Amino acid sequence: IVAGIITQEFQTPLSHINVLSQNRGTPNMGLKGAFDNPELRALDGKWVRLVVGAFDYEITEITAEEAEEWWQGHQPEPLELGDMNLSIQTLVDDVDMMDFDDLSQDVSGNGLVNLDEAINGRIPAFGGKATHFGAMSLIGDADGDHIDDDGDDVVPMPRGYVVPVYFYNEFMEYNGLWDHYENVLLQDPDFVADPVYRQTKLEEMEDMIRAAPLQPGFEQLVTDKINNTPEFVGRRMRFRSSTTAEDLGEFTGAGLYLSLSGDPNDPDRTIPDAIRGVYASVWGPRAYEERGYYGIDHRKVGMALLSHRSFPEEEANGVAITGNIFDQSGLEPALFINVQAGGESVVLPDPGVFTDQFIYYFQQVGSPITFVGHSNLIPNGESVLTIEQTYQLGRALDEIHRYFLPVYGQIDPFFYAMDTEFKFDDNGTGDGNWQLYMKQARKFPSWEAGNE
Repeated sequence: IVAGIITQEFQTPLSHINVLSQNRGTPNMGLKGAFDNPELRALDGKWVRLVVGAFDYEITEITAEEAEEWWQGHQPEPLELGDMNLSIQTLVDDVDMMDFDDLSQDVSGNGLVNLDEAINGRIPAFGGKATHFGAMSLIGDADGDHIDDDGDDVVPMPRGYVVPVYFYNEFMEYNGLWDHYENVLLQDPDFVADPVYRQTKLEEMEDMIRAAPLQPGFEQLVTDKINNTPEFVGRRMRFRSSTTAEDLGEFTGAGLYLSLSGDPNDPDRTIPDAIRGVYASVWGPRAYEERGYYGIDHRKVGMALLSHRSFPEEEANGVAITGNIFDQSGLEPALFINVQAGGESVVLPDPGVFTDQFIYYFQQVGSPITFVGHSNLIPNGESVLTIEQTYQLGRALDEIHRYFLPVYGQIDPFFYAMDTEFKFDDNGTGDGNWQLYMKQARKFPSWEAGNE
């Protein structure tokens, strides 16, 4: 964990490294030629104060004592997690995730009236990602089918289900992995004190998880779910991380955990391997250190799995913020969208690969668009999405923004927006009829990231 980042390879505002920096309140500065900059090279290995402005920066050498004094006043408050909810011991469909007796079921056309309580009540059992996915499934009407009065699908989503954290905890207990963490790793003073040594031991822990057997009956339970759901039969399935330590309002956990695909027809990409791989990512060094920065108790971190069909050959994929991150006044509400052709990553692109980035003034007359950048994977002069596809996406984002406003709009009065993920897929038809699928929604971190 570092207090500031300088890169000469620019990222989009919605890249994982930028979202994490935004979350921490630490500067992430792009500077052309940074790697060979003589001023920066002269300070290599030294304590510095870095102050970043919109168009300039200042960097000066300081003492270790000055750095320590600054740090003592800027450590984040410890983030307390509740205990895992292990009472839900079956697989749960997305539209059923909010349907439990301990929650009021006062549902209107805008979703659960007590949506904030529903989300907070479900995260200990389903994790942050799956809980918000389940909440999205209720947008449109009380039946969870997203169909509005005009018969349109307001927020299209893939059919999904969740494997609750109960199964992760049972897996850890069945294989003695909790005991290994508590009675071997935590009792090793080098593991506690030395981050380099700790990384090695955490990677060994990941290997142990990937090699451990699933508990009796677990694989069959998932296999039966796939075989008994028409949308899943014969398809590669995606198993997405959904821990109790991500998508928690001001703590996103962007990019800390893995999501993997399992194919019942491919012996080299089995479903058990995908499940174990996602479970192992809880103990990845990057995730462990990020949680430690926030004082999170690792023993309380549970991993649920959000599962839906995979999109191996999508036509476009992207991320979008339901607010205008370039407007600090709030006078020009808009959507900020990053989208790329095919399956090339938007948040972790290969070097030299650029995306379509644009500000979409969806609520203004004519819904004008201002492009910030263009994809270099398509011909010059073209855009990844058509006007019709952009409008369909804009409508879904606007609905998501208004739906979660009562939950997250009051947390940060300066700026509220939801961070979303989407895909367009023709479902293998090749007919050019792309279907939108909204895959994720979480609160975008506070607007006012630190600059020092």
